[in-house]
Amino acid sequence: MKGSVRRMPLAVALALTSSAALALDRAALPSEAPMEACPEQGAGFARIPGTSTCLRVSGRVAAGIDAGTHGSAAPVRGRFSVDTRSDTDLGPVRSFLRLDAGRH
Repeated sequence: MKGSVRRMPLAVALALTSSAALALDRAALPSEAPMEACPEQGAGFARIPGTSTCLRVSGRVAAGIDAGTHGSAAPVRGRFSVDTRSDTDLGPVRSFLRLDAGRH
């Protein structure tokens, strides 16, 4: 009996939380339009809807096997890049981020 009394507040809280979550609607997105190609900036760029900004996200992963007897970990490398380009009144603006990880 005591165990079921302790669990009752938890059950009530979960029921109220789930019903409140169901009542919320999805927030409207600024644009439901798909991204369009941005060939003037180069291969792989897409225009963010509603802006003059073009975006390219790229990356790569490489893994290998270290077959030596010294027992080290397998060599793994990865790279993640984000390149954005926008036309402004002052001219073109570019931002670039590249993250490298792993052994070479």
